[in-house]
Amino acid sequence: NHIMTNTAKTPHPATAGHSERNISFDLIRILAIFLVMYNHRETYIFYHHVPHMGLRYILSMCGAAFCKCGPPLFFMVSGALILHKKESFRRIFRHRILRILIVMVILSILIVTLIPDSDSFLKTFFSGLNWYLYAYIGYLLMLPFLRILVNHMTRKDMQLFFILTAIAYSVSGILIPFRGVEEAFTGFLPIFSSPFGSSCWNLAFPVLAYCLVSFSKHEENPARKKRILLILLIGTIASLVIAMLLMNYDLTTNHGKHMELIAQHAVLFPCCFIFYGLYEGFSEKSIRLPFSGKVLAEFSAATFGMFLIETHTEFSEQIFDFVASWFPHSAGPYLCSLLSIVLQLLLYFLAIFALRKIPPIRKIL
Repeated sequence: NHIMTNTAKTPHPATAGHSERNISFDLIRILAIFLVMYNHRETYIFYHHVPHMGLRYILSMCGAAFCKCGPPLFFMVSGALILHKKESFRRIFRHRILRILIVMVILSILIVTLIPDSDSFLKTFFSGLNWYLYAYIGYLLMLPFLRILVNHMTRKDMQLFFILTAIAYSVSGILIPFRGVEEAFTGFLPIFSSPFGSSCWNLAFPVLAYCLVSFSKHEENPARKKRILLILLIGTIASLVIAMLLMNYDLTTNHGKHMELIAQHAVLFPCCFIFYGLYEGFSEKSIRLPFSGKVLAEFSAATFGMFLIETHTEFSEQIFDFVASWFPHSAGPYLCSLLSIVLQLLLYFLAIFALRKIPPIRKIL
């Protein structure tokens, strides 16, 4: 139960012993942006197109919950990479917060200028942009205090944090679709959970990622590492099964009123399983081909810009319509969605890659 603290002489587990780029975080980011796009396509509601409670219906329901892992995975990568750093708040503001604020200002100007009958600049800037940007700003503002928290956590503290988060987050999600049950306990535990699932993602998930990386690096027993992975896998399967049952119940009882919240509360174990599995599997790996490594790094770095295009333009709908026009009957909405996502990833990457060749833009994207 030693304390997992970081000193100037002790590099953080996420970077300790690595002279090369840690490709596990690149892979997590790329999977995260894929899941974000999956959530915005027909893949998310594919269960409407197939027989009720058939195999495709069940898998589609689980996929609808699983794809919510996209944004929290981004928070987890950030937590693993920067929670250990020692920075003044001035540096945090100048090198992290200011970058996001500049993006938000530019987006607000573009929206007000290009979209007819749009809200004012102030209303757009303070409430009209994608929720993730506000959540990430909140995470960065809390960063100095989250660092104090994690730097003084013992292994027991980390275990307790995970257990309490899993219990609070899961209980609040399970009770959502049942009429007449207004559960208030977890609403007052914002460090572990929140009534609207995503409202605590920028607090709980960076800390969870830090704990998982710390465990991975300090645990010398391979059997224990595999045991943790197995526990997370079992939790993932259970979470998706429960989410599918709850979403189906809500669809038939409440006309799907709570589907979004149920899916948001099913992500804790899947996110931890994905993050820990990819970190364990690839953190010590390296890509031998320099070109492939550069492409992977550039693709990973472009995911923030790809996220902005996805959430603030209608290009994704246009790409989907283009793909669907080529496969209107034989492919079906699910395959068309997957093909359109692959095309989106390619086109968005090329666009952001070109923009990042401009030095001022590379600093913010």
